[in-house]
Amino acid sequence: MSDKIARAVFGLLFETSAEAVFVVDRRTQRIVSSNVRASDMLAREPGSLMGMALDDLSCEPERDLLAHGHYEEVALRRGDDYPIYVELEVAHVDTEEHGPLAAYMARDTSERRLLEQELHAKHTALYTAYADLERAHAQLSDTKHELETRNHEIAMLAWRAAMGELVAGIAHHLNNPVGALASTVRRLEKLATQIPGDVRGECERLLARVTQITHRIEHNVAAIVQASRSNAMEDGGPGVKKRELPPELASVLSSFAERLDDIPTKETQR
Repeated sequence: MSDKIARAVFGLLFETSAEAVFVVDRRTQRIVSSNVRASDMLAREPGSLMGMALDDLSCEPERDLLAHGHYEEVALRRGDDYPIYVELEVAHVDTEEHGPLAAYMARDTSERRLLEQELHAKHTALYTAYADLERAHAQLSDTKHELETRNHEIAMLAWRAAMGELVAGIAHHLNNPVGALASTVRRLEKLATQIPGDVRGECERLLARVTQITHRIEHNVAAIVQASRSNAMEDGGPGVKKRELPPELASVLSSFAERLDDIPTKETQR
């Protein structure tokens, strides 16, 4: 009966087609005919599909496959109960002798589906690796920026320390002659008391002027020495009374410190 249906309705195409073909009675929704290719594709014995319900063949019984049209990614149940994914082309044929029929032409897409899944998995892995690479690059950029900032700070600290030592050395060399000058002035003050009264007043006025200048120089040198010390740069150091630089010296040192910031380092020259 199935061969008669196939020949009567579908002719030689049913037997010679390279695709799997089976026919379903739309009233009973059972398979009434199938070709050899359908049995091979579904790993079933020839003739075993006869009388099988369409829902039993499908792995998706809730999916309506009876209407005519094109169906993608349809899972059919093989003889070993493993699913096979196919494309289905469904055509309706109404005959007076056999009634309403539905012809199913199935094309195996399992290999293509597997390749697509592998491609999707590789794409996902590549996207994840790219995201990880972007995060690593961002972290590396942040670390590089932080390292450059620290190197610049270290270079500036080294410059300031070197300039502080230079200023301290200059102040030390100034301090020796200033001390000798102060000692000389004190000796002159004692000698001035022995000068006759008519010229003593003028000498005392000149000595007072020299003494005032000497004290001013001593104060400035002491302030430079203290300012050149690393601890004194902030709060005068523990137990040390902070000296205020004279306005003219403070202006000079402030201008000098500002120019230090403009001195190029090895990092900024790269």
